[in-house]
Amino acid sequence: MKKELPSIISDIISKFSTETFPEKLEHKDRPDEILIDHLCDCCWVQCPFCAAICTNTIENHDGDHSVPFHRNNGLNGWFYRGTTNLSICICTSAVASDRSFYPNSSDDTVPWKEYRKGGPKYASWRITPDLSELPYWKWFVYRFQKDLENHYEKTYAGSGKIPDEWKKYSKEDAIDSLDRYI
Repeated sequence: MKKELPSIISDIISKFSTETFPEKLEHKDRPDEILIDHLCDCCWVQCPFCAAICTNTIENHDGDHSVPFHRNNGLNGWFYRGTTNLSICICTSAVASDRSFYPNSSDDTVPWKEYRKGGPKYASWRITPDLSELPYWKWFVYRFQKDLENHYEKTYAGSGKIPDEWKKYSKEDAIDSLDRYI
């Protein structure tokens, strides 16, 4: 055993060395390569309302930023003016509403339906009006309410009170909603 062990160890080291390991893996469809390719080719611009990341790739970018699912704006720290109440709006529902928002620190408001008039960071986004809101984000906000409130030093209260309906979603409901829409 003393005679054979060094050659076996040497053989194992050469087969599993960090220099030769990548060459021994099948390069085609490796999860790490797919992820790296995707992340390096992404746009990475965030929605100015909810901070969802544009899913367009650099080579297939049509000019406007877009994302299949927008999120609750409170996740990005948006709150109702003159309060410390985090927003419960979701971008796609907000742009279908008759409400307005403040695009900057001035007192000028912009109707959500005309969000592109809010300035360059809004004008470069395509947010499709849609009243269907993904249950996942409702569950997420309810589940992590205290964490979000602590992070932003604001609350989900008053105008931003989490609706009772949001409390009924389970983690499984949230995951199922992603599976249905993806």
